[in-house]
Amino acid sequence: MPHRSLVSSADGPPGSLRLLRLLLAASVVVPLSLFAAIAWRDYLEVQADAERNIRKTVLILHEHVQKVFDTVEQALDRVDERSRGMGWEEIPSSESLHRYMKTLSDELPQVGSLALVDPQGFVQIVSRVFPLEPLYVADREYFRAQRERDHGFHVGEALVNRRTGRPQFNVSRRRTSPGGPDGVFAGTLVASIRTDYFVEFYRQVAQGENEAISILREDGMVLARYPALESGTPLRLGPDAVFMRAVAEGRQDGVHRGQSHVDGIERIFGYKRVAPYPVYVSYGVAQSDITAAWLRNMMMYAAFALPATLALAVMSWLAMRRARRETDAVRRWAEEVRNREQLEIALRQAQKLEALGQLTGGVAHDFNNLLTAALTNLHLMSRHLPQEAARHLDGANAALDRAKKLTGQLLAFSRQEAVNPTVVDLGDSLRGMANLLERSIRADIALDWDLAPLPMAVEVDPVQLEMVVLNLVINARDAMPGGGRIRISARPAGDSPTGGVVMLEVADTGQGMPPEVQARAFEPFFTTKSDGKGTGLGLSMVYGFARQSGGNAEIESTPGRGTLIRIALPATTKRPVAEPAAPEAARGGPEHVRVLVVEDNALVLMATVEGLAQEGFDVLTADHGAEALEVLERESGIDVVVSDVVMPYGVSGIDLARRVHERWPHIRVLLISGYSPESLTGLGADTAVLPKPFTPDQLAGRIRTLLASAQAV
Repeated sequence: MPHRSLVSSADGPPGSLRLLRLLLAASVVVPLSLFAAIAWRDYLEVQADAERNIRKTVLILHEHVQKVFDTVEQALDRVDERSRGMGWEEIPSSESLHRYMKTLSDELPQVGSLALVDPQGFVQIVSRVFPLEPLYVADREYFRAQRERDHGFHVGEALVNRRTGRPQFNVSRRRTSPGGPDGVFAGTLVASIRTDYFVEFYRQVAQGENEAISILREDGMVLARYPALESGTPLRLGPDAVFMRAVAEGRQDGVHRGQSHVDGIERIFGYKRVAPYPVYVSYGVAQSDITAAWLRNMMMYAAFALPATLALAVMSWLAMRRARRETDAVRRWAEEVRNREQLEIALRQAQKLEALGQLTGGVAHDFNNLLTAALTNLHLMSRHLPQEAARHLDGANAALDRAKKLTGQLLAFSRQEAVNPTVVDLGDSLRGMANLLERSIRADIALDWDLAPLPMAVEVDPVQLEMVVLNLVINARDAMPGGGRIRISARPAGDSPTGGVVMLEVADTGQGMPPEVQARAFEPFFTTKSDGKGTGLGLSMVYGFARQSGGNAEIESTPGRGTLIRIALPATTKRPVAEPAAPEAARGGPEHVRVLVVEDNALVLMATVEGLAQEGFDVLTADHGAEALEVLERESGIDVVVSDVVMPYGVSGIDLARRVHERWPHIRVLLISGYSPESLTGLGADTAVLPKPFTPDQLAGRIRTLLASAQAV
């Protein structure tokens, strides 16, 4: 009951924690909301200030343009008065008229030149040059407009001067004729207005690079602009432009927003007509500049508001963090109380499994020694008993074989079986298992192969490899009660020529595994099969084989779609070496071969010595590894050392094999054991392994094979 009350009190955050969360949220949301409101109000004010400044600037620019046009109009009137009464045959040669026009032109920096054009469209006199070769301008718009009718003070199109190559626009008016406006067309008075004059003036007025100032005709023709047009080609706004729509509606001034047709920049434009002329002056400020000014204001506000907001938020966060730690501590205490009993149960179970594994390995070791002594003695007895006793020996041997398989299963569970790594080609090994695997499946199951046609050398125990593949195929078979397909594939993976890693995969189209089963599939004794159909050691042996071989194993499975077991084995650059066959002379009987047998079990030692002696070997004995080293120091001519792996006095069979290789490299070593808490990897080709139990003829055959391979080398 106390545990339940503690847990229930920790299931939800207390009221103080909820209040602190609200305070933290408010310390951030409220200042941000106020800041957003102030920012929006300031943004509107900045926009309004920008529009007011644009209107003021437009008024200034309007006054300047109007003064320029008024001055030019007065200059044309004075030239008209001075040339009144002069005929066109007299005007081109009048030097006094030229000096007068030049004086007026020099006094007006905005005027490039003053000129008189006869009714046929030839410029007869100009303020810049005297005398002048007649220049034909009848194709110019400012002349054609005046010839058609009296336009008064006409502002022509933007153009490029034919003599100077500079941009300009011309203003013109009809020359006074005796008949007045309705009289005969008597030519035109023309003033060329320098565009660069306005550009230089506007450069001084503009306060930013993104500002734009323009003089436009009411038909959209851009007469002058700052910044100047790069191409130099005259520009005319289309009817869809905001400015052109405002002119079409008859507006004389105003403010509008839009994207520039020249540079694409978004601006706020102000415009005003320069009455009475058909010309507008426009001034635009980039929206980005206005926004940048607003952002500078916001940064200044934030510099004052942000520290206070952060301080409030940090204090709220620290208080909430402390309250959360206290709540988490209470919850952890409750969970610890809840889980303590489960952890104790799991620990006891793990200790039981560990103890069972150690006990199993020890029992299997002693049992293997007894089996070895029994098999050896039965084998020796078979040579002396009459033929009638053979069937009794066969029965005893059959029982001992079953006992041998039982010890193998016990060692597989304890993961302490002797491992004899050998370099094999994985593809060749799998192909050699084809017949065995085909016999292990049913007729309604197809076995597919996908083996890469490349060398795939790995260093594994061949017997364990065969057991692992057979186990996986049988598991796949049992997962497909209604039939299906099993696919066995092997391929190198990686960037090195050998692949770095060799992938062995066994896939089926069976029932698959749910996630909770897949997570425990490699655990020992875990099985989903019914009683009597599985021990739960199959996949744990697969995982143990992969890890013992320096690799890894993983499962990919989807319920209803099948399972894939992938084993990654490290590739090796070593080449598989086939065991040489024993020479014919060795099969008939050995020459004088001295064998040192090292075994701490007296029964095994006695039977082994007797068996080797009957096979014709000269046998020496030692009870443990330390004694064997003394014998090797004392005796000479020893060819083979046969040693158990697990022995007393600190020198195991593995230690003995290493010392023999270092001190007497010509002596071959054969380890006899079915139980090895240490790995036999790295002992070299001079060391072989014969698992217990065995018969004297099997032991003699391995000794002969070991010596024959040494002679071949």
